Amino acid sequence: MSLNEAVKFIQVTDSHLFETASQRLIGVNTEDSLRAVIKLVAEENSVSGILATGDLSQDGSLKSYQRFADILRDLAVPIYWTPGNHDNSASFHAAPENFPLSRRSVIEAGNWRILLLDSVLPGYNSGYLATTELDYLKENIRDDGKHHLLVLHHQPVPCGSAWLDTMKLDNSDDFLRLITSRSSVKAVLYGHIHQAGQQDIANISFFSTPSTCFQFAPDTNEFSLDWRMPGYRRLMLYDDGSIETDVIRVTDFDLNLEPAANGY
Repeated sequence: MSLNEAVKFIQVTDSHLFETASQRLIGVNTEDSLRAVIKLVAEENSVSGILATGDLSQDGSLKSYQRFADILRDLAVPIYWTPGNHDNSASFHAAPENFPLSRRSVIEAGNWRILLLDSVLPGYNSGYLATTELDYLKENIRDDGKHHLLVLHHQPVPCGSAWLDTMKLDNSDDFLRLITSRSSVKAVLYGHIHQAGQQDIANISFFSTPSTCFQFAPDTNEFSLDWRMPGYRRLMLYDDGSIETDVIRVTDFDLNLEPAANGY
C-alpha cells in the first residue's frame, strides 16, 4: 500500500446564477445545469472541499449567492470561492453578515496549501492581480515543505481563442515571474474560459475547467459556443506534490442552447 496519501478537491466554475431561478443565459437555465453537475459531485467520496472559481453569479445579487450555497449545501463539505468579473468581489474580502459564503482563507489540506486570489478588475471582463494580491502570494507561498495550488478566475496563460484571450489576466507576466521563482508552486487552477484544458510551464500545471452551464468552443477567433456538456474537475493532491485530475461531465441534460447567440 502506498504511503503517498492524497486529498480530494472538486472545482466548479462559472455557474452564472441569477436573482430569479427561472432566468436563462444563452438559452440555458443556469440553476438547473448547476443542479445537474452537483448531483454528479454528490457521488464523490471523501471530498475535502469545493473550489468555486468565479462567476458564481451573473448579476451579483445576494439571492444568486444564496441559491448557490443552497444547491451545494447537501454536499456537506466546505465551499471556497474566488470572484469572477460578474461577481461582487467585495464580499470575497469582507463578507457582509448575511452573505452565504465565507471570506477568503488559506486552505491547509494534507501536504498542500491552497491560496485563493481575487483577479477582478472592476468594470472590465479581463483580470488583474493588484499589488495587494501579489503581496498576498509572497506572504503565503512559504518554503516549509508544503506544495502550493493557486486558484483564481481569469486565465493567466493564453487559451488559444483570440476573443477570450482579450479577457485574460492583464499582468500575467508579473504573476508568472513570481510563481515560477517558487519551486513549491505545483499548479494553478482557473475558470472564466468555459473550457477544459491543461498547460505545463516551468514545472507548473495550469488547469481550466468546463462551466456548469454552457461551454465556449476552443481555438476560435470569435465568440463561438460548444455543445459539450457542463461538468466539474476532480483533483487528487498527493503528499509528494503530484496531481491526478480529470473532468467529469453530465450526460443527460437538455442545454437548450441558442446557437445564434453572439455574446452574453
